[in-house]
Amino acid sequence: MGCTLVAPSQAVARPDSTHSSSTALWMSLALPGLGQWYNEQYWKVPIMTGTCAVSAWFVVSNHGSFRTASDAYDAAVLRGATSIELSQLRAQRETYRSNRDVAGLVFVAAYAIAALDAYVGAELYDFDVSPDLSIGIGPSSTHMMAVNVRLHW
Repeated sequence: MGCTLVAPSQAVARPDSTHSSSTALWMSLALPGLGQWYNEQYWKVPIMTGTCAVSAWFVVSNHGSFRTASDAYDAAVLRGATSIELSQLRAQRETYRSNRDVAGLVFVAAYAIAALDAYVGAELYDFDVSPDLSIGIGPSSTHMMAVNVRLHW
């Protein structure tokens, strides 16, 4: 059984050695997706920004519909509407409230995930993911029955 360690050939470093995870975090907290831009993860920017923008739009839209449905329910109570009509208006109002609350939770979760992703992306910014990082198990070149472990880094 043989074991071979291969020394690193050349370290591939990015020119920006002062990449800061706290800067990425604060940028993402200022605007979701901005931290991903700082980390040069450009494909994530529309995902993070879009998720936050769409969920914020749903919060505003459902809140407006909730207020309208709530006013309609209050007006129906004042004019003495039937219990069937009141239950329908109440169900409609509660649907808008529920949708608004879920959209708010999605917004908060997306905002937090964007900030966390920016922080982790900045921490791993200089992490080497080149093809030289590998481990292989196979027969040795000198012994057919031996196992050779070769590590590249």
